[in-house]
Amino acid sequence: MLVAAWLAGYQLLGPVVTEQEYAGARTWGLVQGAFSLGLLAGTVVCLRWRPERLLVVAVAASCGLALPLAALALGLPLPWLLLSAVLAGVTLDVAGVSWVTAFQQNVPDAELGRMSSFNQVGERLAIPLGYLVVALASSAFTDRSVLAVCTGIIVAATLLNLCVRDVHRIRHVR
Repeated sequence: MLVAAWLAGYQLLGPVVTEQEYAGARTWGLVQGAFSLGLLAGTVVCLRWRPERLLVVAVAASCGLALPLAALALGLPLPWLLLSAVLAGVTLDVAGVSWVTAFQQNVPDAELGRMSSFNQVGERLAIPLGYLVVALASSAFTDRSVLAVCTGIIVAATLLNLCVRDVHRIRHVR
C-alpha cells in the first residue's frame, strides 16, 4: 500500500501539480534533482550509520516519502518542496538499505532468492491499482486532496507497521 500510494502520488500527480501550481516541467526537474541529491546523501548516511534495530529504521524512514506529497498537497513554496524531496530521498535510501540488510542477515541463504521474489511481488502488486485509483480519484476530487490522502496512507501504513512486534525484534547482526 505504501509503495503504491507513494508512486501514484509522486510520479502520477507530482508532475501534474507542478504544472498547475508551480513553473511546470522546470519545477518538476528541480524536484527530481533534489530527490536524487537526497538519495546520494542517504548513501553517505548509510555508509556511516549502523542502526541496531534495522526494521524499525526501515519502516520509520519510509514515512519520509510522505513529505513531498504533503508539500505538494499544501502548496508549499518551492524551497520547502525541494527540501521535502531531498529528505524523501535520504529516507528512501536509509529505508532500502536497512531493509535489505535485515533481509540478508535474517533469511537463510538457501531461501534468499525465493523470499526476495515474494517480497518483490508483494511490494509491486498494488502499484497498478494505486495508479488506477489515483487517476480515477483525481477526476472526482482535487489533485491536492488526492495527494493528501496518499500522504495519509503512507503515514498510516508506517504507523501500523511499527505496531508489529516482530519489527522491533530484528536487530543488526554484528
